[in-house]
Amino acid sequence: MKWVKRVFGCLFGLFLLVSLTMAAVGQQRSPHAKTSWWWSPRIMLVGVGNSMTHGTRDATNNEFNTKNAYLQLVYKKLKETGLRFKFVQPYLNENEHRINPLAVPTNLAVDGEDIFSVEGYEYGPRVDAGDGNYLDDKYLCDRLQPYLFADLHDKVLYPINLLARKPVSQFDALVWRLNNHRGPAWVIWWVGTNDAALASLGLGGENPMYLPIPFAQIKDKLKPGVRLLLAYGYKQGMLSFSPYTGEAIGRNLTNLEDFVAQYKHLLDRMEEEISNDQVELFLLTFPYYTEPGYFFGEEDLKYYFGDDFSLSLNGGRISLLTFISLYALVKSGEGDKLNSILSDNGLVMSEGERLQIRNRINDFNGYLKSLSLPSNVHLLDIGSKLNSLFDSGLWVGAAHLTREWSRGGAFSLDGVHPSHTVHAHIANLILEELNNSVLKEEGKTAPYWNLSSILANDPYYDNDGDGWVEGPDYKASGRTKILYLFKDADGDTDPSTEAVIDTMGADEVWELISDALLEEVITIPLLRLKAEEMGLIPVKE
Repeated sequence: MKWVKRVFGCLFGLFLLVSLTMAAVGQQRSPHAKTSWWWSPRIMLVGVGNSMTHGTRDATNNEFNTKNAYLQLVYKKLKETGLRFKFVQPYLNENEHRINPLAVPTNLAVDGEDIFSVEGYEYGPRVDAGDGNYLDDKYLCDRLQPYLFADLHDKVLYPINLLARKPVSQFDALVWRLNNHRGPAWVIWWVGTNDAALASLGLGGENPMYLPIPFAQIKDKLKPGVRLLLAYGYKQGMLSFSPYTGEAIGRNLTNLEDFVAQYKHLLDRMEEEISNDQVELFLLTFPYYTEPGYFFGEEDLKYYFGDDFSLSLNGGRISLLTFISLYALVKSGEGDKLNSILSDNGLVMSEGERLQIRNRINDFNGYLKSLSLPSNVHLLDIGSKLNSLFDSGLWVGAAHLTREWSRGGAFSLDGVHPSHTVHAHIANLILEELNNSVLKEEGKTAPYWNLSSILANDPYYDNDGDGWVEGPDYKASGRTKILYLFKDADGDTDPSTEAVIDTMGADEVWELISDALLEEVITIPLLRLKAEEMGLIPVKE
């Protein structure tokens, strides 16, 4: 029966290829076609980037989040100019499965992308592979049929690989998309933020994967099997619980010379390989990855824990996952462990380490600002404008949005990705640049979003002022399950009611944390095999 499936699969793939190619050709006008007075080519809006452009929130990719992200909001306002636009989102459902796999996307952004993976490469120094970068198929869309999707690149970029007749990286998909569109194209390019992400967040990566949890202090609270699996992963060097050391930060930051060489290489490839001469490219600078609500300082700890504990960070900050561990310990009546955890330098980003990361981001931005750009390439200094929000907040009517996690209203529950209102703010910043450049040349002006109207329905704004937000109601898995512990228990209507975590027993909380940590670490193939061997998860067929 296997050979029957293979034959059927090949025939299905061939059918899709022929159908999609005909559809793509049908979208193009023949160069000899007579132009009607009413006809004008559609402007293709293209997004290249990472989770910000894809629309991630709460460590989740789905249609709800993508529809409320800045690129979709830019597109909606561009349509109001009267110009004709082409824009296609690769929407995922709540299980993160592609809703319409045959739609050829123009938002090509993939969560987690950096300046190397956008071209399909793993940055060697970051995964302990020496100085050499290597092509990794997890950064390529390479599946022939939707049910075979193995990763987010397959889910987002499909079926461009079929149309291009080869596996494609995000960059390859961009080149194919632009060369197969007859007419203007406006490309929003926001790639490079994640070249400082792992060093900042202390979460993720490989060889080892970093988990900013105080494992020694919480291991006895976890499910026995999960505790043993984490201990095994740590002993084998697959996991690290100390992301904020000089060695880890230095390794996880992209070297400046490598960043410059790769960015220049991609710009050169665009110039050499893109035949469409009607492309307008918008390059965006990077905000400080050390400043989002994901990071908690002493003031934040005092807000959430009160004056019952004398907690000191000596000017440093801890990650959201560390904070969650502290909160769960307090709920278990083990708040006496907090000070010893906060004295662990591997879990605390010091002021010096924070400055080290900020300086590298400054260097990245300095390179972009030094570029001599042709007239069709525009630099948008989004980074400095978002840094102003980190420093001073954003006034929306009488509401003041600040960087503080949850209570600040500027970020989603994961503390990294912006709220709906800040996404609309970013959309307005981009629309302003478009109005002053390409739209001005067209004699058009795009309207801006009314941030107050967005804020009125923003699930990440603390309406009752108790420090907790209602949050969205889509399905949670993995890290999102932990984040959902901190949704406002009463739906954000009563300032006297605290988070969901306070309505649950301590054992229930640790059970959820255990399950989420398990779901996180079994993304490491060897740990997945070990988990199957231990009977923690079903054997994968």
